[in-house]
Amino acid sequence: MEKILDVLALGRVRFHELSMRGRVVLSQLPLNVTMLFICLLVALTDAREFDDPGFVTAQACALALLAIAAALPWDRIPYGWFLAVPILDFVPIGILRYSTESTLSGLGILGVFPIMWLAGSGYRPRIMVPIGGVAALFMVWVPQFLTGRATPHALASDLLVPFMLLAIGLGSSVMTLSAMAQQARVEELLERTENRERLLNTVLDTVDVGVLVLDDDGKSAYMNAKQRQLYVASLPNGVPTTRESELLIYRDGSDQPVPPEQRPLGRVIAGETIEHEVYQLGHGPDARTVSISGRQFSGASGNNAGTVFASTDVTEVVAAVHARDKFLGAMSHEFRTPLTNILGYAELLQDDTSLSPAAKSDLQIMMRNARHLNHMVDDILAASLTGDDAASIRLPLDLTELVRQTSDSFGPEATNRDITLDLAADTALPILGDRTGLVRILNNLVSNALKYSPAGTTVTLTAREEGEWAVCEVTDEGLGIAHEDMGRLFTRFQRSDAALRSGIPGTGLGLALAKEVAEQHGGELECTSEVGVGSVFTLRLPLRTAKQRMTLS
Repeated sequence: MEKILDVLALGRVRFHELSMRGRVVLSQLPLNVTMLFICLLVALTDAREFDDPGFVTAQACALALLAIAAALPWDRIPYGWFLAVPILDFVPIGILRYSTESTLSGLGILGVFPIMWLAGSGYRPRIMVPIGGVAALFMVWVPQFLTGRATPHALASDLLVPFMLLAIGLGSSVMTLSAMAQQARVEELLERTENRERLLNTVLDTVDVGVLVLDDDGKSAYMNAKQRQLYVASLPNGVPTTRESELLIYRDGSDQPVPPEQRPLGRVIAGETIEHEVYQLGHGPDARTVSISGRQFSGASGNNAGTVFASTDVTEVVAAVHARDKFLGAMSHEFRTPLTNILGYAELLQDDTSLSPAAKSDLQIMMRNARHLNHMVDDILAASLTGDDAASIRLPLDLTELVRQTSDSFGPEATNRDITLDLAADTALPILGDRTGLVRILNNLVSNALKYSPAGTTVTLTAREEGEWAVCEVTDEGLGIAHEDMGRLFTRFQRSDAALRSGIPGTGLGLALAKEVAEQHGGELECTSEVGVGSVFTLRLPLRTAKQRMTLS
């Protein structure tokens, strides 16, 4: 009863949430309430109607049907039998219409209640609506036959009420079926949406990436299992908090917490997009290193609907990279000492006049291979330097002079290989840079050009000014680089298929390190190549500005 009253009061409980008995009672109740209102009208207008057996019988029948609706266990009775109640409702309505015809006319319209119940049930509407129409016809014609007034004129004059009730039933049935179809579609869509949501939640809880979704007010709307683990790692002393400023968030390698205005959450909520920024969450052995990306997303209306964060735990990856760099650095230092001794003693032996020409030739091969191995060790050692270890002091240099010196250094090697080494560098190109790093770039570019060029070809070194850039080009007529190899040309430890097939030794580090050094100087290193024609490597470095020249002078 409490739920029925809640439905009548338009509360939180909905009609379809009631039990079958509650729905039957609630469907019958409007007719009984209306008939009770009729009793009130009769008491105010003509109380003699209460003495009419027909009036009393109609009220008693209506109350009996309400009692039946409330008493029977409709949940255990085959579905559809409850529609016997609205069909039987036409009996008290017909009796009431006939008994009050002289006092209250038009009570046949009460048939709207059962006819709408029959049509609104949605149960076999093609049968129930005509049955309701026939019951309405019996409601007005049966009294005519029982009283002997069933003349053609009288029967025809009473057709309007059944016809109107039948029309109302048909209209109600059409709207009910349409509403049921829409409800079924909505339920199907809701089921699909729920299934997709469960699938998405399962996927997000399965992947090893932390996902955090905030609504447009900046409040947490979703957090998957991995993100909860990362959140726990950032808690101060394990105490939960809703303030990001209290979380232990550090820049990778720093012991100072990130200032609140630089933290990723506030920046992205303010409209900024971040990609793959590395932070440390927490401190001590349980700290985690994460790569965070985040951006806002728009709703269907185009307005900001919230923010999404993705956090990838890269703790093991960073540790492995650091371990690799330390290993490379240690091994490079271990190799350097014996190589230095080999080269030193070889140079001493070279001055020995007692050596035969064959021995001197063998000594030259030994020294050449030792220098090559030493060059490889230098590359590996340079590759192991990261962060502050790779930083160098920038000094005023002339790129043209460095190119000229490189050409002089590789002149003898070019001659031995029967390769012409041309130089086109006439204009001074003042730059700021690390001499060691830039010399390594130029040596690597010229060395590669000579290694991959056949005898009888030309390698050209060009230094020129191009806008705000100092440009050095190294052009060869060698093997060339295939298009599929260009994408990994500047990747560490990667070598082209042509280089591998040629048997030319190398580590695959030189070009990667050269590009890194160029970018550390604010410049760039590019390559264009064609198989069988040759390659052009272009180094661009920013020229020293007039203000920098005045300061340095």
